This record gives sequence, C-alpha cells and structure tokens, in this order.
Amino acid sequence: MSNHKHIHQPYILTTVSGKGGVGKSMATVNIADTLKNMGYSVAIIDADLGLSNCATLLNEQVDATVMQWIQGECGLEDLPHDCDGLTLVTGSDRPGNMEQNLELLLDAMDQVLAAMSEQFDFIFIDTPAGSGELSLWALDRANMGMIILVNEPTAISDVYRFCKYVLSIDPTYPFASVVNFAENEESAEGIHNRFNTILQYFMKQQVSYLGFIPASEEVRKSVQKQIPLTRAVPRSEILKELEFISHNIMNGIPEQLAPQGSGSLSHE
Repeated sequence: MSNHKHIHQPYILTTVSGKGGVGKSMATVNIADTLKNMGYSVAIIDADLGLSNCATLLNEQVDATVMQWIQGECGLEDLPHDCDGLTLVTGSDRPGNMEQNLELLLDAMDQVLAAMSEQFDFIFIDTPAGSGELSLWALDRANMGMIILVNEPTAISDVYRFCKYVLSIDPTYPFASVVNFAENEESAEGIHNRFNTILQYFMKQQVSYLGFIPASEEVRKSVQKQIPLTRAVPRSEILKELEFISHNIMNGIPEQLAPQGSGSLSHE
C-alpha cells in the first residue's frame, strides 16, 4: 500500500442503477478498493437491505449491521468491518421490510454516515436498484451519483427514468457514469454517449463519463472467487481501467466540497 493521502473532508459517492443485475456492487467494491490502494482511507456503506452483496463480493462475514444496531443488538462502534484495509458497514444481512420504520432507518443511516465522515477520505454508498427512499437518501447525502450503465435496452431505459425523476427534483444533480461489462473502450464510450443523447433530447441534460469495466473472464472469476480484481489479478490490464475511473473521480473533486444533506431528494 502506498503512503496515506488525505482530502480535507470526505467525498461521498452513491452508486445507483435503474435495475438489478448490472454489477453495481461489483463496481462499487472494485473502485473503492482501487482508491484504497492509491493510499486513501475508504469505506463502503451497503444500503441494499437484506442482500449484503458487498460482504459477499469481499468474502466477508460481518458481525454487526445497521439493522441490528437499530434493534439494540450491537453498538454503533461495532458496525465498521475491516476488509484488508477497506472498511464495510452493512445495512442488513437479513431479508425484511423496513417500510413501516423508514424514518427510524434513515435517521440511523444519517448517524452512521456522520460517524464515518470523521474517519474516511472516500465513502461509497451502494444502494438498492431503482428510486426508492434509500436510494434518494443516499443521493441526497452524496457529492456524486455514480450511474452504472450496461449495454442492455431495459437497463438503459430504467436508469433513464431514475435520472429523469432525480433531475426533475434537482436539475443540477451531479451524476457521472461507469459503463459495466463493455467489450472495449469504444463500445463503452458509445453506450455512455447514447445515454447522454437520450438525456439531452428529453431533459436537456448530460452526465460525465468516469470510465468502464470490461466484460472479461477475469471479472467473472473474481466475482466467483469473491476476491476484488485488485487482489485477484494485481498485474492485469483491467486495473488500468479501474485506476482511470479513480483518477477521474479525483479530478472531479472541487477544492471546496459542497455540504451534504440538503434534503431536496430524500424523505424528511
């Protein structure tokens, strides 16, 4: 690991998609791990309740979750779980319905985020697919919404509807895209450009391009073996793409970060 670097306050990224099955958690884990290897302190909040995909991809068994903390089964200090230098907080590893306790859940997530903001340079929030309250809460707390695009018509249309909803509330929301499972750079840029064409035509909006993660056997095997790409294939060409994404994230950080939690998107 390189010498520790530091930014003056945490940069929060929320990973979103219009539908499931597009590799959102895989992208979150690998980009977060890449930034960690660049010398930054990085944490992931897995807000996709009941699935704990990030823990699965990291081959970790968490001892405490936000839901358990809400239920009095553990303390706030028990939630951070070290994953070889990457910190993970899991919302819930048990299926269940929190809709009736949504306000309680969002308040707890705010407390978790506030505590973590004192310790980390980057915080990723991995959200459920779609525009539910948890996704909107996470976007509202973030400096950037990281859209995961794939070359699939239904996925493109779903994420367009999601972005349309958010941009109708906040037309200046800072979205950027990562293209998952692309054949090559040209294909990835084409997918991003097609999405931007749709946004421009219907919404007069554009999103920036962070980069792509290739469709490769290395990606498939790393998911199957539950090992991040940075650890599974440390000398692979694919790591250059993850570093490209990470540098683009870094280049997008303004000198003075805007405060999070404006409340314009999420349930109050």
